[in-house]
Amino acid sequence: MHRMSETRFLCGFAVCALLASAAFPLAPTLLGKPAPDFVLKSLDGSNLRLSEYRGQVVLLNFWARWAGEARQELPVLDHINSTYNRSGLVVLGVSVDEDARRARDFAEGMKLGYPVLLDTTPDIGRDYSIQKMPMTILVDRSGVVRFVSVGFKPGDDRAYLDKIRELLRE
Repeated sequence: MHRMSETRFLCGFAVCALLASAAFPLAPTLLGKPAPDFVLKSLDGSNLRLSEYRGQVVLLNFWARWAGEARQELPVLDHINSTYNRSGLVVLGVSVDEDARRARDFAEGMKLGYPVLLDTTPDIGRDYSIQKMPMTILVDRSGVVRFVSVGFKPGDDRAYLDKIRELLRE
């Protein structure tokens, strides 16, 4: 492995390990509580506020380009977005990469059809108790966290879809 790539990988691994440490309470403690509001800049330069989507079901996906599971999950989420966005689902990707340019290049290379937001500070990660990348959260129409999934493996999307359909029917 190239020395610079190795350093970036190890730094990414260290950040992931830090996020998984005891400093962050378990993400499921978010269940049943109002989703912490935030404002983040999107790839197109506009500022998006989570609370602006009240009345819609929101899928928040926290990811980092160095997290292999995120690379598997992003295309799945893009498909979910294209299938359910007309039914009231909003998918928001939140990159937690510190390097906004590299996160932008990665997201654009994935050709995602939903907004990608750039979070280069640890504040939102702390608010959402992020432990591991990726982390997916479903927020109901009233702004309450109803589902949390940490990590991703093939087949997890079935649980997402079951919960999305349930929330869209409410």
